[in-house]
Amino acid sequence: MALPASNQSDADSRAVGLGMAVAIAGFLLLPFGDAIGKFLVTDDMAVVQVTWGRWFFHTLLLTPLVLLRYGRVCFRIPNPAVQFSRAAALAMATVFFFGSLGHIPLANATAVLFVAPLLVVAMSALFLGEKVGPRRWGAVVAGLAGVLLIVRPGMDGGGIGGGFLQLGSALALGAAVCFALYMVLTRRAAGHAPPLVALWWMGIVGMALTSVFAIPDWQPPTADQWGMMAAIGLVMVTGHLMVFWAADRIEASALAVTPYLEMVTSTMLGYLVFGDFPEVLTWTGCGIVIAAGLFVAWREHAASAARRA
Repeated sequence: MALPASNQSDADSRAVGLGMAVAIAGFLLLPFGDAIGKFLVTDDMAVVQVTWGRWFFHTLLLTPLVLLRYGRVCFRIPNPAVQFSRAAALAMATVFFFGSLGHIPLANATAVLFVAPLLVVAMSALFLGEKVGPRRWGAVVAGLAGVLLIVRPGMDGGGIGGGFLQLGSALALGAAVCFALYMVLTRRAAGHAPPLVALWWMGIVGMALTSVFAIPDWQPPTADQWGMMAAIGLVMVTGHLMVFWAADRIEASALAVTPYLEMVTSTMLGYLVFGDFPEVLTWTGCGIVIAAGLFVAWREHAASAARRA
């Protein structure tokens, strides 16, 4: 028997509220993994080895869950070239991001990464032929201007080869570009595999790629370092599963603001653990990037709603 309209509405509201709460918790959790990675990198563990540990434990934790849920189906990958390419892009984004954490504060690196959705707009127009209007192009330009306030080229010294951009900032921008490429490829791969299976394969590919570069300079981790790498994998898997669970239950537009909550945890951990706190220009740039990202999300939602009408 169908529920009365009022009861159905209440149930829908509770479902949306629960989905939002889970997504918020997931995004607030993820920076804890980044903070552990920063601790390992600043403790002189090789960036590629830290990244390998992140993907190794990611895969180790997900494998029994995926096999129990999907069985042998998880070994059949539709469109493997796209699936592997996006996994490789995400693996490179992780290497660049952890690399940046050895040079710049956690909050700064996180803020630079927020430009990725804006780069997706540019990449979609240039490489996928999607139509992008002047308003969204304006948001992309504004977001890039915000990034300039965060990285402040030429103002901090220590640039690459004596240049105007710090190594940490350059690596964070590289992470944003790779993450944007991952997001573009994810659009192409949408619906080809269950999200949990796709997340598992990303771990396998990420572990395989980083193994190639980690093995030549491998340094046996201490028990504490093994524990911290395991903690990174646990945090990242848990956070992403929470976000995926929420995304299956509420509209993407409702989740548009939640990724930016990572800045809250990143700032808190940066201050409490590493003694870093963003400067005024960093906050200003971050605000511009977030505003531009939210505008793009709103425009894309409006365009999607118009197409469905």
